[in-house]
Amino acid sequence: MFAALPTAFPKLQLVAHSMDAVVVAPPPPMEVIGKRLRRAFVLARGDGYQAVSLGQFRKLPYAYWLHPEPPLPLTDRALVQRYWTVVLPQATGSGSRRAKRWLTPLFFTYCEAFNPTDPWFKELAMRLRAAIGTIEGPFAEKLTSLQLEVAFFEPDAVPMNLAKALISHPERLELALSNFMLWQGFVDTPLGAAVFEAALGQGVQRLRDWTVIARLLDWVKRLSSPVAKSRHRVRFADALLKPWYRNRPPDRVKLTLVEFFVRVYGDPRIEGHRQYQWQGVSAEAISALMTMLAGDTLRGFMRILERTADDIWLYRRKFWMAFYDAGHIEEVWLALGFDARKEAKKLLVDERGMGFGRLEGGALTNHSVLLLKIGHIVFTEWSHNGSLRAYDDGADHTPALYQVSYHGTDLRVPLSKDFHGGMNINPELRHMNSAGGTWQRKARDFIRRETGVYINDREVI
Repeated sequence: MFAALPTAFPKLQLVAHSMDAVVVAPPPPMEVIGKRLRRAFVLARGDGYQAVSLGQFRKLPYAYWLHPEPPLPLTDRALVQRYWTVVLPQATGSGSRRAKRWLTPLFFTYCEAFNPTDPWFKELAMRLRAAIGTIEGPFAEKLTSLQLEVAFFEPDAVPMNLAKALISHPERLELALSNFMLWQGFVDTPLGAAVFEAALGQGVQRLRDWTVIARLLDWVKRLSSPVAKSRHRVRFADALLKPWYRNRPPDRVKLTLVEFFVRVYGDPRIEGHRQYQWQGVSAEAISALMTMLAGDTLRGFMRILERTADDIWLYRRKFWMAFYDAGHIEEVWLALGFDARKEAKKLLVDERGMGFGRLEGGALTNHSVLLLKIGHIVFTEWSHNGSLRAYDDGADHTPALYQVSYHGTDLRVPLSKDFHGGMNINPELRHMNSAGGTWQRKARDFIRRETGVYINDREVI
């Protein structure tokens, strides 16, 4: 009369199997559990730990390290020995679901207490490797596959192996993490930090690869605190910027790195930012970013000149961009007059990493000054047929880059280096006969004499 009851539930079995196979949930409050267990273990010492329950044994890994207390193997060696040799083998031999519940605290503890220099941690890793080789079930099999794939339970090998696997994984980072049974907060664990440090230690060629750069930028978004305020601050900036020292990045890379570092670390051209976010970062990394910013600032200056009707802006643009494209312009800053600042706001140049100071007096409102550095020479290039001047970097009278405001008189009064070999009463260089290349050749030859940098006529005229 009635249909026979099913003897199997395949969908339910599939769900149960997947529950056994994957762990991506974050760990429980391990420190709280560990402290509670430590108190229980102290009380149980008198009777040889007979009062320790099976549930307390299962969570024992959470009590392994509770700083500043000594490791559990030092305070309760007999208890730890009993856990590894008797209780754990018996518990994990009675079914795969139970094996998962016992292995999970060990897995979390390995990640959260990762310390390759600690002999007790190395012992835990060794015991864990041995244990998963004798336990059956999907969860133990997954741990075994992690060991085979990235040497997960070998403390000296796993950081770089796992870093390479996560960097090269074709899926998004969250899927890459889950593929290794790692939860989203894993990036903040000691093992996660070691893996990230290893990722930052890859060779220069790998760190120039766009997919690697994009993965590392995605990685830092998942840290619990901004990378500029984390332990990775210096190493991260060096890793992503030093590969571009004296090397011009593709536009996609440059725009991405400039936007990120100016937003997160601050503009390195501003002294206040250098005092903290950029402190300790290598000179090569800062120079690489400054050069990227220099290109944006230089292009911004040319766009502003175009808008403010400088009749020789095309010649200026070709001349200075030739030196920048050849990698010779290291630093650039602007002093913008009132009209130019309005145009800069329309162009959103400051939001794109250009940066500028204000020209407040001593000049017409539509005037601006470009300050740039090639080798040991600082140049001031005035708009609207103003003269080009040059000074030795570091000299007392040399105009300083990256000031908030400038006065036109202060920029004109210091005596320029001589562009004319003593053949002109005024040492500065006026922009005469731009179409014929007169001022360009004089400026080019001056730069060659002073810095050794040479660019041919075809590039600058």
